[in-house]
Amino acid sequence: MNVEPIGAITILLGLIALFRGPDFAVGVFVPLTLLGAAAAILLGGSGTIQPAHLMLGFVAIAIFADATRLGPVTRSLTFPREGFWFTTLAAYGIAGAFLLPRLFVGATFVNAIGATEHGPSVVLVPLGPTSGNLTQSIYLLADLVCFLAILAYAARPRGFARVAGALLVYAAANIVFAIIDLVTGLTGTGFLLEFIRNADYQLHVEETTGGLRRIVGSFTETSAFSYAAVGSLGFTAQLWLLGYRPWLTGGLSFMSLALLAFSTSTTAYVATPILLVVLYTGAIARVARGRASATTFVFLAIGPLMTLLLVLAILLTPSASSALSDFLNVAIFDKSASQSGMERAQWNQTALQNFFDTFGAGGGLGSIRASSFIMAVPSNLGIIGIICFFMIFIQIFFSKRESIQGSMHADARGAARMACVGILIAAAVSGALVDLGLPFYVFAGLACAEGERQKLAYEALQAQPAI
Repeated sequence: MNVEPIGAITILLGLIALFRGPDFAVGVFVPLTLLGAAAAILLGGSGTIQPAHLMLGFVAIAIFADATRLGPVTRSLTFPREGFWFTTLAAYGIAGAFLLPRLFVGATFVNAIGATEHGPSVVLVPLGPTSGNLTQSIYLLADLVCFLAILAYAARPRGFARVAGALLVYAAANIVFAIIDLVTGLTGTGFLLEFIRNADYQLHVEETTGGLRRIVGSFTETSAFSYAAVGSLGFTAQLWLLGYRPWLTGGLSFMSLALLAFSTSTTAYVATPILLVVLYTGAIARVARGRASATTFVFLAIGPLMTLLLVLAILLTPSASSALSDFLNVAIFDKSASQSGMERAQWNQTALQNFFDTFGAGGGLGSIRASSFIMAVPSNLGIIGIICFFMIFIQIFFSKRESIQGSMHADARGAARMACVGILIAAAVSGALVDLGLPFYVFAGLACAEGERQKLAYEALQAQPAI
């Protein structure tokens, strides 16, 4: 085991957080989730501990040291709330990670996530225990702790505002890392980022597509950057549409959108238009309900016009049209015919077969790699995993929470839900694992937060006689 310099810094920040409290801890933790290519601790060939996961332990201690914060967690853990289903998912996932690969050993051939007794998982191997069973169990447990900690912390107005603010910092930091990545790549100074690119993963930081350098930011590859950027876009764009600090949220939205456009990521090019359609549909619905802000009307008016002008400009410029056509063929349309595209299609086809070969139980968390979250869940967690995730998403997106309409509390929760939508779309496009990442569960915790004072204010408002 080797503690890296970034790990020493993280430990120092964690110790400071224990003295300064959860405000400092959460403010540090949320941006740290961007360091997807960093290793705080190298475990000598058996994996890494990322800075955010290391910091999460300090965050949990800082928040739950105050026993009065356990009320929201207790309510969430009751049936049929989101905490109940998440805990059920974690229990089945962790137990299944150790039992199911042994129960169905050799019953099907899989694309394994980690190292197996047959060696590195570069070809189909018989189902059996892998190192992925342990690492993915740890990640799922960390996701649960992260969700419950944010849920508890955001139940108070100060904590809620702190999480929302930290997520805006997260969006801004992702943009800054992307710009630094582009500048260092173009100037040949990528070595300056080695201290946050020290994980023992395979890094894809110098790749190009169609002559354009792929944007990876602080992550291992461009698809991982797209996950963060799409989530940030959903959060900031929704806040902008709701009229919350429009210069800040509008600027962050525009920059995230621009970086996604130049990322050369297939994930970005599929997920971003879908997310924009969801945002546009929501804007129309708010206008119909008479609850639209000025920025919503601007978006509804300018969005289609700008899209039309852009398309016309490209079509009327032969060189631009040809260059764009060649690029899209490389990045999207010919993707399925590439070696990578065929490999990912094979992952999903095999994952579906694994689900049936294990009679709907799944091969165990961390046993099977897919190329879409939609295939990763049934192949690893089976029918129980499908049900648990479905109920969690129902609670996040459709469960009614007491809020004063138009308040910052209601707006930020709506924006957090939109961020979750963006991440889920991206995961459905290219998510290889069941783990949706810590940022998703920070957004989910904010979306599900039910503030004590906001609830009382809402109930008082509802009790007032109609005029």
